Amino acid sequence: MTYTRERIGELLLSAGRITEGQLAEALAVQADEGGKLGQVLVRQLVLDEDLIARTLADQKGLQYISLTTYPVDREAVARIPERVARRSLILPVGYASGAIVLAMADPLDIEAIDDVRVRTNMPVQPVVATSTQIQYAIEKYITSENAFSDVMIAVEEDEEIPSEIESDDDVPIVRLVNQLIREAVIDQASDIHIEPGDKSIRVRYRVDGVLHEVMQLPLSVKAGVISRVKIMAEMNIAERRRPQDGRISIVVNGRGIDLRVATLPTPAGESIVIRVLNHDMEMLTLEDLGMADKHLRQMEKFLARPYGAILVSGPTGSGKSTSLYAGLTRINNPTRKILTIEDPIEYQIAGITQMAANPGIGLTFARLLRTVLRSDPDVVMVGEIRDSETAEIAIRAALTGHLVLSSIHTNDAPSALTRLVDMEVAPYITSSALVGVVAQRLARRLCKKCRKRVKVSDDLARAAGFSEEEITAGLKLYGAKGCDECTGTGYRGRVGLFEIMEMDEELERLFLREAPSEQLREAALKAGMISLRRDALDKVAKGITTLEEINRVVV
Repeated sequence: MTYTRERIGELLLSAGRITEGQLAEALAVQADEGGKLGQVLVRQLVLDEDLIARTLADQKGLQYISLTTYPVDREAVARIPERVARRSLILPVGYASGAIVLAMADPLDIEAIDDVRVRTNMPVQPVVATSTQIQYAIEKYITSENAFSDVMIAVEEDEEIPSEIESDDDVPIVRLVNQLIREAVIDQASDIHIEPGDKSIRVRYRVDGVLHEVMQLPLSVKAGVISRVKIMAEMNIAERRRPQDGRISIVVNGRGIDLRVATLPTPAGESIVIRVLNHDMEMLTLEDLGMADKHLRQMEKFLARPYGAILVSGPTGSGKSTSLYAGLTRINNPTRKILTIEDPIEYQIAGITQMAANPGIGLTFARLLRTVLRSDPDVVMVGEIRDSETAEIAIRAALTGHLVLSSIHTNDAPSALTRLVDMEVAPYITSSALVGVVAQRLARRLCKKCRKRVKVSDDLARAAGFSEEEITAGLKLYGAKGCDECTGTGYRGRVGLFEIMEMDEELERLFLREAPSEQLREAALKAGMISLRRDALDKVAKGITTLEEINRVVV
C-alpha cells in the first residue's frame, strides 16, 4: 500500500462529512488548543467518533473494526510499549498474511506506521477503530496485562510478598489491585468480586446488574491481593475467620470514588466484594428512572404530603437509594429542612444535611434518628430500615409532623406492611403513618443504536403476561444485538420497573385485621396498582427492554 501525506480534514471534506467553514473553524481551534483534528471535531459536536472512523476507512479502502468484538491477540499487543500506543492512539491487534494488524484512530499517521514497522520488523496492515475504543483497549490489554505480568514475574522469582503491603505503586500487587479498581470504574461496574477457588482466583465485575468474568489470577497471589485490599479498607489483616466490612476513598481519572468492601471467610480463602460508588455521577430525576406517567403522578402526590412515611422496597441492587435521592432532589428547596442518615453517603446533594451511620462507634440508624428528630427537620431520609428500633422510631416520626423516606427489603409493595409487623411495629401506627410503598427492580435498557425487531409467538406472548387484546393488536418487540456503543452486549444503562401501592381505607381495614399479604395485594390491584410484571411488560412493548431481561429480574 502506498501512503500519501493526506490530511484528515481534506478526506472528511471530500467525503461531504463537513463543510469548508466547519473545517476552517476546527483548524483554528486546533491551532489554539492543540490535539488531533478528529478530536476537535468530536468536541465541537460536528461529527461523532464512529462516523469519522468509518469515513476514513471508506476513503482509504481500509477495514473498520470494533475492538469490543474483535479477537485481539495479546501477543501482538505486547509488541509495542504502552507509551507508544497512548502517544499515537494505536494498538497491534493480530497478524494477517505475514503482517501485523494495527488498529489506528488516524490511519493517515505515517510516522506511527513506520514506528511500528521498525519496532516489530514486520510489514504493517492498518485497520481503523475509534479513539475511545483504542484507549479502552490499551487499558484492558496493555496496562492491565503489565500489572498482571509484574505480579507473575515476582511470583516466579520467589519474591516475598509481605503480609502488610504499603501503598507503594512500585510493588506489583499494589499495581494489580489499583488496576482492577481502575478498570471497574472505566467499565462502569457497580461491584467487584474477588473469589478464591481451588485452582485460581476469579475476578468478576457486575455491569448493569449482570456479572462478567474479567480475569483469572493464580492462587500464588491470593494472600497479597487480599491483604492489599484489606489494608486499603483499614481492616484487620490478621483476622481471617470472621467477616469484615471496610471503606476506601480514592480518586480515579480525576473522579472521587468510594468503595465499600466486605470480606467473607470461605474454605478456599477470603472472598471479597467491593461496591463501587461514584460521587461524580449525575443525579437522576424521577423521570430519568423510567417511571410511567401514572407512577410519576403518584410519587408527586406522595412527596407533596407534609408528613407521613414513604417506603421504597426491593432486593439489594434494585436502585432503592437512587429513587430516594431522586425524591429528595424533587422536594429540595430553601423552605424545607432535609436531613438524611445513610450508610454510606452515596451522593452529595447541595442544600441537604447528610450524615453517615457508623455502628462501630455507636452511631446506629436508630441513635442518629433520635438526634435528627430533635434538630427541627421537615423531611428525614433513613437509608434503610434494618431493625425494630429504627422501624419504630421512623414510623412514629411520620406521625409527628415529619415526612419520612426510607427503604426496606421486601419482594413487593404489600409485603412491606407485613415486614413492619415482623419488626414489631404496631399495625395501627403503620396504617396511620404510611403514605405508600414503592417496590422496584432494575432491568437493562436496550441499546437504541443496535436494537433489532424480533418476532414472538402468540403462545410466548401469552405466557409472558400480555393480554389477548395486545396480542391481537400486534406486538412490536425488540431484542438485543450488540454494537460498539454497548460494547457488544446489546444493552446500555438500566431502567426502573415499579409497583406503587397507595394506602387507602380498604388497605388500612385489611391490614388492621391482620390480613395476609396476598389479600393485601389483591386489594391494592383492585384499587388500581400496576404490578411490577405489568410495568415491565409495558416497557417491553415500548422497546425499552426485552422479554428475556424482565424474566431475569421479575417473577
